[in-house]
Order: sequence, then structure tokens, then C-alpha cells
Amino acid sequence: MAHCTPASSGSNPLAYVPCVTFAPEQHVVKEQRIGPLIAEQQAQQRLFYGLEIMPRSRGQPVCLDFNRFLPVLPIFVSLVWLGPNYWDVEPIDQVDSLQLAMHLASKIPVMPHLTLYRLNDERLDQFLDLNFRNVLALRGDSVYSGQKYTISKSIVERAKRRSGDTISICVGGFPEGYNNITEGVEPDLTSHIQFLKEKISAGVDCIITQVCYRPEAIIRFVRQVRAAGITVPIMVGIMTHQSFTKYTFMENLTGAKLSPDLRQELVQIQSESDLTKRFFIRLNVHIIRSILEADLNVFGFQIFTMNNFEAVEALLKELHLQKLFGNKETELGNSN
Repeated sequence: MAHCTPASSGSNPLAYVPCVTFAPEQHVVKEQRIGPLIAEQQAQQRLFYGLEIMPRSRGQPVCLDFNRFLPVLPIFVSLVWLGPNYWDVEPIDQVDSLQLAMHLASKIPVMPHLTLYRLNDERLDQFLDLNFRNVLALRGDSVYSGQKYTISKSIVERAKRRSGDTISICVGGFPEGYNNITEGVEPDLTSHIQFLKEKISAGVDCIITQVCYRPEAIIRFVRQVRAAGITVPIMVGIMTHQSFTKYTFMENLTGAKLSPDLRQELVQIQSESDLTKRFFIRLNVHIIRSILEADLNVFGFQIFTMNNFEAVEALLKELHLQKLFGNKETELGNSN
């Protein structure tokens, strides 16, 4: 059972209460900045991963037990930012995701997300004053007509002016375009890659791709990014699903779709949750193998969990069985 540690403002009945069990092997981290940490892991040329989690499950604080992920732990955890829920929470350090991030930061590097939804200079400065060593700067799925910022580069520029090299900034990469996928039409990535170059110039040191179920599209994207002269580390986003309903929810939200053949296969087994889980484990292992074998110098994968930790465990177990972690089997991914 996970040990729950109350948040500092425990007198508030609505305060977020982190519920975390650290593995015995987890200690104070030396390097908290994600960019240099990923670059160091990349240099070892071995599979590694991070986890993206949400601070709540079914309205309750998520219970996160790192022992579930042994023997190879994630090298960092990123925390989802829910713009419409968080934009007016005062003070900003009472935002659920930031409460959880502060709790985790002593034992594992954390990367809070920050989206543009209703963001202004004062609110961004309040976030930066919390002195997190990382941020994932995103436009976000929700857009408010009167918001000050419209592109995520604005976060990057202000963050670098305020925090310099003490902060590591990651941004999203979109192998199939900005959530705009037309059936049978390959995306024109020219504009997207140009925007990426501008963000890199502004101070970004890491790219994490949006979920994509077609390894050939991911491989093409990475090669085009490198051909454009972008050299910062790239992590490939993958998603674990345990039901057809959850898959279709994310399909509608992100625009990322299975190929017609794979989607039809999934439809045929949608009533069998175990078969659905196995379907996505098999698909994710195929994606990971394809990336590792493509000679892209990409070894990092970001698992978008949606708090489906059972599916994450099953995926990690399969990766171990297939010995894809190599001689890292006996090490901890957070030993840095």
C-alpha cells in the first residue's frame, strides 16, 4: 500500500495530498535538468524511458508506487497541465500537478507541463519563481480567445530570460503534423520543423514526440528533424491503453490514429480488455524495436500513462523479457 504524505497546506480540506511510494534504490538526484539527463542517457546507447502522469485518477490523488516499475526505473516523471482547471488556482503552487511535482522532486527529476491557456506574464513568472529545473512548454489542447500567448515559443523565450541555464525546456514534436491528420495524405512537416528550429534557437534542449502508432512516420520525422540541423535529444512518445474506449478518447483528442487494418483488428477485440491490453503492448514493442533498429540514435521513450499503471507494468515486463534494456537490467534508470 502506498504511503500518502499530506501537502503542506493540510488544513485546507481541498488541498492536494500526494500519494507516493518511492523504491528503496531512489536517492537524491544529482542532475535534475531533463535536457542534459537525456543527453547523458543517449550517450550510453541503451533503452531508457520517462513517465507522463496525471495528478488525479477518477477525481482522487493518483497513488504512484515506483516499485511497480523495477528493476529499471524511469529517469524522470512529467506532470500533465490541465489549463482550464489550473489557470486561476491561487497561489500557483497549490495547482495539483505542481504539488505532486514538488513532492517527487527530492527523489526523481520532474518536468511539470505548462500550457498557454489564459497564461500571462505574471502567471508565467509565478511558475518560474517556483524554481523547477524543467518545463514542457506546450500550446495545449484548449485555447482561450483572449489569451496573451498563442505560440509555445513565448514560454521558452521568457523562461530563458528569467532562468537561463538553470532550467531545461522541452517541447512537443508531431510526426503526423499538428493534430491534423487527413486519411491517406502525408503531413507537410516543413512548417513544423521550422517552428522547432526557432524554439531550439530560443533555448529548447529536448523534443518529446506526440503519440504516433506508425513507426515509419516517426522514423521519417526524426530523420527530417536531423536533416534540418536540429541536434537536441528526441524522445519518442508512446501510449498504453487498456480499453477501446480510452483509445478512441485519445484518438479524438490528439488526432493520432491506428492504421485502418490495425483499427479493425482492435474493433474486433474491443470487448476483451486483456486482448486489448496485449494488442497495445505488442504494438508498442514493435514501435520501440523499429526505432532502435533504425539507427536514429534515439533510445528514449516517454510513456504517456493516463495513469494506467497496470498496462505500463505489462509493457515493461515484455521489454525485459525481450531483453531490450540490454545490460541495464541490473541498474536503476535514475542512478544519475
